[in-house]
Amino acid sequence: MKDMFSESCTAILDAVQLCTTKLAHMVQESDDKPPPLTEEEIEERTNASSSEERHELGTTGITLRYAFVSQRGYYPDEPEKPNQDAWFIEPAFQGKPDQFLMGIFDGHGKCGHDVAEFVRDNLSTTLSQLIDRYPGDFSKAYTNTFLALNQRVHVNKDIDDSNSGTTAICMIFRGSKIHVANIGDSRAIVCESKDGRNRAFSLSIDQTPYRPDERARIRKAGGLVMSYKQLTGDLPMHDDWGLNLNEEVDASGDPPRVWAEGSHSPGCAFTRSIGDASAEEIGVNAECEMVDKELTREDKMLVIASDGVWEFLTNEAVVDIIAAFDSPLDASRAVVAEAYRLWLHYDVRTDDITIAVAFIEYSERALV
Repeated sequence: MKDMFSESCTAILDAVQLCTTKLAHMVQESDDKPPPLTEEEIEERTNASSSEERHELGTTGITLRYAFVSQRGYYPDEPEKPNQDAWFIEPAFQGKPDQFLMGIFDGHGKCGHDVAEFVRDNLSTTLSQLIDRYPGDFSKAYTNTFLALNQRVHVNKDIDDSNSGTTAICMIFRGSKIHVANIGDSRAIVCESKDGRNRAFSLSIDQTPYRPDERARIRKAGGLVMSYKQLTGDLPMHDDWGLNLNEEVDASGDPPRVWAEGSHSPGCAFTRSIGDASAEEIGVNAECEMVDKELTREDKMLVIASDGVWEFLTNEAVVDIIAAFDSPLDASRAVVAEAYRLWLHYDVRTDDITIAVAFIEYSERALV
């Protein structure tokens, strides 16, 4: 199982820790344009925990205080477009108090919400079945869960996943150890509080064509990687995308995408997903990347969120917002509100924005 804190990932983690909010120095305190939605309209398109909830992780002495918020995107040309983000939180997974499972799924394409909801509704049962099938090999069960769901989406006659799919970011607590599985560009982070300072650490790496290893994998499978303007000949070909990881702004607004040779499709800005049957032929697959982490008393909060949060907020910016609140629900609402504000500052629309926040508390008897 891949360990994000192993030497092989140290350079990547160092690259993302000190980033600040995208173009934060350019954000003005106010815009002349009136907001497109009233506060009442925003609330109507928001689904959130009614209050913060608590879960004690069995006999570990660790308690989670958690909440989620999801706000449907604003698309002027598609005012009735559904929220394509799906999410779930399951305390006492498999009936075991020391387990806790949560996930967020960011759908895309015409049927993206159907794919995201299918994965949400079937992940827990599928994972439980595979844990029983592979006793002692949790990594295999976790990995195969997403592969199995991907195949089930492909053969589901009620879902056209030819050009629709979903990301997946899932986190499961098993005692004091957490296991993160990632497919696509949703993200998980942990906040470490040490010497009076909060620091954000990635628990996943966005799977996009910005990553050299993902570009190489896609090309090996027969796919092409270039921006739309490169595809149309409006920009010269180059491969100098750097190590962006959605932490630094692409000033052109024209990110590298995945294309089939001789085609203007699928144009994926991600390199892994569940669904997207046509893109699977050129390397866009549902193989998750996994991270293990043993909790320490310095770990104070955990976050999973769709890319509606991360588009204009860095890991550190999100942690700074959350750290100002005592309630995970208030913190979640604040992050969503800031993400929404930044979307409208830089664009005429907003993506769906979904976040789940868990505050971690340790009793004196906690075995960490």
